[in-house]
Amino acid sequence: MKCETLLTERRTGRRGQCLLGAGESGPAWRVVEGIVRLDLPVAFGDEPDEEHFVGIAYGGDLIGAEALMFGRYAYTATAVTPVVLEGWSQTAAKEPTALLYARFEHRMGEVLRLRVGKAPERIARLFTLAQAAGAEPPHLRLRDIAAITGLRIETVSRTLKAMEAGSLS
Repeated sequence: MKCETLLTERRTGRRGQCLLGAGESGPAWRVVEGIVRLDLPVAFGDEPDEEHFVGIAYGGDLIGAEALMFGRYAYTATAVTPVVLEGWSQTAAKEPTALLYARFEHRMGEVLRLRVGKAPERIARLFTLAQAAGAEPPHLRLRDIAAITGLRIETVSRTLKAMEAGSLS
């Protein structure tokens, strides 16, 4: 997926905006605010532009760091909520690089937890995570909720309606 090139040191993005495109080159970024969805392009199959959800990043996480080693982004990064990013380099980092990578590994564990259990539990965990990241869960798009939790859009819609009605415990 081709994304708009990010050339500034600090950047804002709107919900649904492609921030980094898999296969493109560019700098690493630190997420200051908001939630970013990471997708891996499918190398094989009938849909050449198809991508699969692999993770999320928010407050303090790095995105695009693989480009520092391999010259290209491995993932497509899309804003799930409005985001603020700032350029990141190892030499100017305010935190030790090992801490940033450890935080990202922890985040991947959180993502795995979002994909197991009953639909209301998965969605509730995502909403808790979104609130911790400073995002408003009602503003998340159905397709993002579905991709992140591993549920079908229809299941997410039905579950949200049942949660709003209070018919789920």
